[in-house]
Amino acid sequence: MKDFLEVQFKGWTATPRLPFILSGNAVCMPTPSYSMLLGVIGCCLGRIVEASEVNIGFQYQYDTTENDLETRHRLAFDGKLKPHAKGTDAYLREFHINPVLTVWLNRTDWLEYFKYPIGTPSLGRSQDLLKIEKAEIVKCQSISKANIRGCMMPFSIGLKIGGQLVQIAEAYKENEEIGSGRTGINSKIFMSIPFQSSSTIEHENLFKTTNNKQFYLHTWQ
Repeated sequence: MKDFLEVQFKGWTATPRLPFILSGNAVCMPTPSYSMLLGVIGCCLGRIVEASEVNIGFQYQYDTTENDLETRHRLAFDGKLKPHAKGTDAYLREFHINPVLTVWLNRTDWLEYFKYPIGTPSLGRSQDLLKIEKAEIVKCQSISKANIRGCMMPFSIGLKIGGQLVQIAEAYKENEEIGSGRTGINSKIFMSIPFQSSSTIEHENLFKTTNNKQFYLHTWQ
């Protein structure tokens, strides 16, 4: 048995945006990415959290999707971020309603940061606020098979589960010069698995809690 920190977040809306969609409507992935989860964790800790500091398991679900018509402030990048010459425009942005996010972390020493977070976590836009419903240390057992849903897994030919394929960076590293953006770390193909797409799979790094919540623990290469 291993000890993990289990944290459950709830919100009214969330926007785990599908990357690289630059025109038309902004659409969501079925789940947040690991880089987004690092941002949520870092907000609670009050600092940037590097991928090498923590391993993450999660389960994500929501009720339904809706759309907002919003003004977009476009940016240009020529070594530094700056306002785009074409200014603003209006577009439709998809979002999730009543999201519930449960994460499992191998950092039990971070418990107090989730009981008394330094920042206010959000999942996507600044208005997609999250409330921390609970934070506790739980015991988990390593298993060879698990019923997986509502998470993101590295894609492989043998991964027999439905979802949305997306190529994204596992994490980002802040560049030293202010305003020079971020650098993606280890871009790879992931399967974003909806909560409704439940399947029993065999894989490494599978765990279950004492109340039989099952999850995949993502480790960084």
